[in-house]
Amino acid sequence: MAVLSGERLHENMERLLPGARTAALLWQGAALAGGVLLGAGRVYGGAAPFGLALVIGCPPAYCLAAAVGTLAAGVVLQPALLGIKVGVAAVAAATVRRLIDGRPRAGALAGCLTLAAAQLVQILLLGGFVNFSQTAAVGCTALLAAGLGWAFASFPVREPRGVCLWLAVGAACLQRCAVGPLAPGLALASAAGLCAAIGGTLEQTAVLSIALAAALTAAGPERAFAALAVAMGSLAASCLCPGERGRCAGVFAVGCTLGALAAPDAVSVVPLAVSAGVGVTAALALPGSVMRRIFPPPAPPVQAQGLSGAARKLSAVADTLSDIADTVNAVCQRQMPPKGESFDFVVEQVARTTCQSCTRRSRCWVRGYATAMDGLQHLKPVLESKGRVEVQDLPGQLSVCIHPADLCTAANHGYRLWRSRRQTRARASMLRTALTEQYSALAGALAQLAAKLGQAGLPDPRREAKLAQLFAELGLDALECSVTADLAGRLTASVTICRTHFTQEEISGLVEEVSRLCRRDMDLPEITHCRTVTMLTFGEKPLFTAEFGAAGHAAAGQSVSGDALDQFCDTSGRAQMLLCDGMGTGRAAAVDGQMAAKLTAQLLRAGFAAESAARLVNVALGLKGAEQEAGATLDLLTVDLYTGRAGLFKAGAAPSFLVRGGVPRMLDGASLPMGTLDSLVGRSTTFALDAGDWVVLVSDGALADGADWLMQQLQLCARLGHTPKQAAETVADAAARRAGDKRDDITVAVLAVGKVG
Repeated sequence: MAVLSGERLHENMERLLPGARTAALLWQGAALAGGVLLGAGRVYGGAAPFGLALVIGCPPAYCLAAAVGTLAAGVVLQPALLGIKVGVAAVAAATVRRLIDGRPRAGALAGCLTLAAAQLVQILLLGGFVNFSQTAAVGCTALLAAGLGWAFASFPVREPRGVCLWLAVGAACLQRCAVGPLAPGLALASAAGLCAAIGGTLEQTAVLSIALAAALTAAGPERAFAALAVAMGSLAASCLCPGERGRCAGVFAVGCTLGALAAPDAVSVVPLAVSAGVGVTAALALPGSVMRRIFPPPAPPVQAQGLSGAARKLSAVADTLSDIADTVNAVCQRQMPPKGESFDFVVEQVARTTCQSCTRRSRCWVRGYATAMDGLQHLKPVLESKGRVEVQDLPGQLSVCIHPADLCTAANHGYRLWRSRRQTRARASMLRTALTEQYSALAGALAQLAAKLGQAGLPDPRREAKLAQLFAELGLDALECSVTADLAGRLTASVTICRTHFTQEEISGLVEEVSRLCRRDMDLPEITHCRTVTMLTFGEKPLFTAEFGAAGHAAAGQSVSGDALDQFCDTSGRAQMLLCDGMGTGRAAAVDGQMAAKLTAQLLRAGFAAESAARLVNVALGLKGAEQEAGATLDLLTVDLYTGRAGLFKAGAAPSFLVRGGVPRMLDGASLPMGTLDSLVGRSTTFALDAGDWVVLVSDGALADGADWLMQQLQLCARLGHTPKQAAETVADAAARRAGDKRDDITVAVLAVGKVG
């Protein structure tokens, strides 16, 4: 019955899991082969712990097969007495684990006690004679088997620690399988060490090389020089050229050659050369996909993960703000007009306060309802034109009223309330529109910042350490230090130290040292002083340079210009030039222009894109213009000094000009000023710049006589070789002379692109 049940169980297993029986047999065969291989291995002193360790550490289902292999290897390949003792101990450990307790601890206890008992029986049979070398070998075998068995059970082969352990054990056991000049254990150690140097880290290579060298030395002390040579070659390859197959193999060969100098004689070098050659060939033949599977790329550093997390959070915040704006707009658009928005509110006010207590109420509001309503509706144009109504203004339909003065008082009071409600409604609508527009603008700006933050490069720990050491040698310990590379490969180095002031000579010296350490041509740093610290930000020197020039004149009869100009280069390697023209002339226009220019510049320095910055400034000007008219044009030029790409954003601004090869051409785009509409209506243009090109921004006062004469003036300035400052002054002075007493605010700004020498 039991046999039939077992057969049915196997039949059901084969039916449910096709191939399961074959796989189980293959695993049993592998355990048997492993027992034979490990059972043949020995270490210095005659101990043979590997086969017993496999029985102790393997899964209980395979321990009997491993014990049979260990017993066979002990009888055939080990000294007779030691092999029999180890084989019997392995069988005892497997029996206990399979029948009583499957834990490795029970197997280790059974195996070690069996070894001790066998040694004690031998001593008793020999009449108490103790062979100290055999006793020491048996004791070392028991201790090493227990330790290795625990390691086999605790460190699975799928983990790096388990791979290192099994490679070391395999190298030690294969030393017994030498075939002529080929030492398989040494070849395995060479292949594993070179693979670690190519695909792994220096730390992984060091640990693996030391473990393999120790295993080879323990298995065959006469080959200690060879183990040292292989470890030296692996470490040298990992240090000097990690990840490069050909160069790693060359450095490994040189390291093995230097290690061979420690060989006792020339004949001993032959196994090293042959085995190392076989290992190098095997490592170079290993496919890259298998190498990446064995040594997966390391996880991003904590800082990079933090930046990615921050980028995701910013993106989520941007989506939330955008959803809020859309929801508020949708709700307000679907909402019915509130009570009191139409002129019927005034009619109801009169009927409730004057007609409700009148004795003729039924006559006027029942039989004469249409006449009364028509007469009250005729009061609307009078109230809107005069703001109040008198008795003589009452239409003929209301001539029958016996309380005309009270009717006029009620109508005037209701009209004031109605107008107040309308103004409040309009102001609330304006504020709601400004709020939702600000939400949308902030959402777009945050999304752009999140994209930039998500593209931030990984830090460079080696350069960071060198930079921190540089400042430490100067007596300025770095509180924070970072060196990162963006997606284009450009480096940015940031250092935070205690508040310190630098001279120009000291700054130049710092730039030279930082450039030497980073092996890049770094630009002058941006220095920011806070209360107790100083932050220095070094960026790579751009490919292009930017030279600015500007000139201007106030409107005729005015002491203040309504134009506002700002020109600067930010820390991202971009040249920014913005021109704002306040609507009108004088101080009011100057306030709007300066406000728009200052806010835009601050947002640009914070990392906002041109359109996002303009949308936020548009909201600010719109709120300012709630009580009085306000508005300003915006001309914003952004030039990437690394690539020469330029972007021009216009919001109601005058045409701009590009001068290339001494020939100007006009850049124009239809748009509306900021602050005039709830949403911004601007236009963006992109183009490429090269060394020698000019971009000229002007306010509308410089174009009083059109653009043709201005283009001729710019062409003349270019041919005469004027600097941007000279060209701006020449054009501004000429525009002022041509306008005469009708002169408006005039501003001319020039940016000239040059090549870094």
